Amino acid sequence: MEFLKKIKIDYLLGALTTIAIGLILIFWPNASLIIMTKALAVMLAIIGVVFILSFLFRKVKFPFDSVKLIIGILIAAIGCWIFINPGTFTDFIPKLFGIFLIVSGIMNLGQTVSLIRYSYSLWWICLITGLLTVGLGAFLLFKSSLAKEIIVQLIGYFLAFDGISNIWTLSRVTKYGKAADQVIRDAEAVETTAEIIDVTDQQK
Repeated sequence: MEFLKKIKIDYLLGALTTIAIGLILIFWPNASLIIMTKALAVMLAIIGVVFILSFLFRKVKFPFDSVKLIIGILIAAIGCWIFINPGTFTDFIPKLFGIFLIVSGIMNLGQTVSLIRYSYSLWWICLITGLLTVGLGAFLLFKSSLAKEIIVQLIGYFLAFDGISNIWTLSRVTKYGKAADQVIRDAEAVETTAEIIDVTDQQK
C-alpha cells in the first residue's frame, strides 16, 4: 500500500511539474525558447569537448581519429556560437520550415492547373490548400519571431493540458479504486461472517 501511495505521489508531482513548465512556456515563450536554445548549445559544446578530449587522451591514434577531432571542434564551435547568439538560431528554424511550406504550396498550385485541365470539379480545394500553405510558409519566413513564440505557447498549452488530464485521471482512479477496495472488503467481511455462522451451527 505504501508503495502504491509513493507511485501516486510521484505521478502527482510529475503532473504538477508538467503544468508548471507549460505555464512558463505560455506566459514567457521568448525567454523559454532562449533558455532551451542555450541548453541545446551547452549540450553540443559538451559533446564536442568529449570528442576532443577523447582524441587528446587516446594513446594509440588511428587515421579516423583525426576526423573525430575535427568533428568535435566543429560541434563545440557551433555550440558556443548558438550559446552566444541564441536569437539568431531560434529565428532560423521557423524560416527553414517557412521555405519548405512555400515550395510545397507552389507545387500544390501547379497541381491545381493540372486538375483544371483535367476538368476536375473540385480543383478549387487544391487551390485553397495551396494558397493557405504558401501563406503559412510566408508567415513563418517573414514573421519568424512571432511564429516561434506561437509554437512555444502551443507546446505550453499541450503540456498544461497533459498535466491537468493526468491529475484528473489520478483523482478518478483514486476515488473509484477506494470504492472498489471497500466493496471487496465488505464482501470479504460478509464471507467471513457467513463462515463463522456456519461453524457455529455445526458446533450446535
